[in-house]
Amino acid sequence: MISDFNRTDHLMGKLHRSLRRNYDRQLKNFGLTPCQFDVLLSLWGEDGIVLSELGRRVSRDSPTITGVVDRMEKKMLVKRTRDDSDRRVVKVVLTPKGKNMQEKLSTTKKRIMEKITTNLSLQEIQQLGILLDKMMKNVEREELIDGN
Repeated sequence: MISDFNRTDHLMGKLHRSLRRNYDRQLKNFGLTPCQFDVLLSLWGEDGIVLSELGRRVSRDSPTITGVVDRMEKKMLVKRTRDDSDRRVVKVVLTPKGKNMQEKLSTTKKRIMEKITTNLSLQEIQQLGILLDKMMKNVEREELIDGN
């Protein structure tokens, strides 16, 4: 059993590093970091997300997401707006430039995913998604073990 965990851990790490390299290379062509791409993905799904909620969705803490959004504002991809009903609430909204990147970036992401799943059946891809969802829920529910 422990060797299965070691093998799975090794493969997940190897896959993560490989995907990261591929995404980094492709995103660099658009002048984006992986985190900035995650922000765009979230905003394409729902524009005008409260800054703290956006950080939660892309798994970044408050100082990190603030810096990411700062840099994206400088690139004119997003802008901050105040909520009309509560001026303390800051929302992040896409600019036209940020919206216009969706098609090209979505195509790039789809090409990468098609390459790494080329020999998987639809059922295997669906099962993989289910398993990864379960693992993410475990990670979100439990803070990862810190040496204990």
